[in-house]
Amino acid sequence: MKKSTLIGATPIALTLLLASQSALAVDWTGYFRAGPGLTSGNANRACYGLGAGSKGMTYRLGNECDFYGEFQLSQGFQKDGIEYRATLMTNYYKGATDNDGAGMAIEQMFAEAKGFDVAPEATFWIGKERGRRGDVHIVDTQFIEALGVGAGMKGLKAGSGQFGMAFYKTDKDVTKPGNRLNFEYVNLPVNEGGKLNFFAAATKGDFDGGTSGATVSLRHDQDNIFGTGLSNTFWVQYAQGSASLNANFGDLSAGSAAKSWRLVETATWQKGPFGGQVIALVASEKDSAGLKTDSATLGGRVSYAFTRNFKFLTELGVSQYKPEGGETARLTKLTLAPTLSVGQDFFSRPEFRLYATFANWNKAAGNVTGKTAFDGKTSGTSYGAQVEWWF
Repeated sequence: MKKSTLIGATPIALTLLLASQSALAVDWTGYFRAGPGLTSGNANRACYGLGAGSKGMTYRLGNECDFYGEFQLSQGFQKDGIEYRATLMTNYYKGATDNDGAGMAIEQMFAEAKGFDVAPEATFWIGKERGRRGDVHIVDTQFIEALGVGAGMKGLKAGSGQFGMAFYKTDKDVTKPGNRLNFEYVNLPVNEGGKLNFFAAATKGDFDGGTSGATVSLRHDQDNIFGTGLSNTFWVQYAQGSASLNANFGDLSAGSAAKSWRLVETATWQKGPFGGQVIALVASEKDSAGLKTDSATLGGRVSYAFTRNFKFLTELGVSQYKPEGGETARLTKLTLAPTLSVGQDFFSRPEFRLYATFANWNKAAGNVTGKTAFDGKTSGTSYGAQVEWWF
């Protein structure tokens, strides 16, 4: 009798145990890249870029000298129809190859909830959140990056799209605090396979000499053009004053004379073993003193899978900028990378790469590496190995 009772109770106990473990399950996601490298001429490993702002866009393949990772833990709960979640993301950055334990930081730490009866479809959040972002993978630039410490709401149904807004506060520089309001209206169907997204932000420096600013961006996303597997994204962006083009804080002391705009066209495809991504960009920035800098870039990365697990990657990019009254600075970068991967697709990760990077630039670009060994030089060659993984 006792034996049969124990046997009957065992599945119940196991079910309760598994249920409790499921309820406490933590989602773990992340991204990292790392690897060794060297540069010809007995120099430290060099990477090649043209500087800050839109003109500083960097083509990434074989051109990342840092050691970087971000890892997110997220725990979800449910109660009376409310779904709520706590999220913590740490990141690690080191500008060199060695990992000495320094460089850890908190990237995100926030709480969010969905299902409140006042707006069941909307998600409300408070904390440090890396919210809406928009990038082109092959370049190291976020075209939208509405992040920071704040509070907001997103996903509210409004017509055929979704509305969101958030308030952010910055006091990283205690002498120049500021605040920002972000707005978005996204996923609005405008044509077959096409959606329009609208982003805007208003900024204000809360100190003597602090200024206001505003920025607006339109993005059109098009999937599977003519059934080819090609997707396309087109950006139109404008900012003025203390707001930046990516819907974040800019220089909170910048006056209304500071203006910038940017047009970005990018396409991504996968057709059998052949995949890739290309980008074309033109931009102009004017500072508070009225000094204008025009910039442009054209480049792409292609991937061809010879087998299920072996791909060959090639990336070529040409970038330039011209300050008003100055000479045009130009940089050309080419990378060749035999690669092992878990799949044939362009975005299959992890990838284990060997690479060779070749760069040429003109004298007007200065030292594009930041390494003293390249003072006065106009070319460089780098080699290395890298793993890139998101999960």
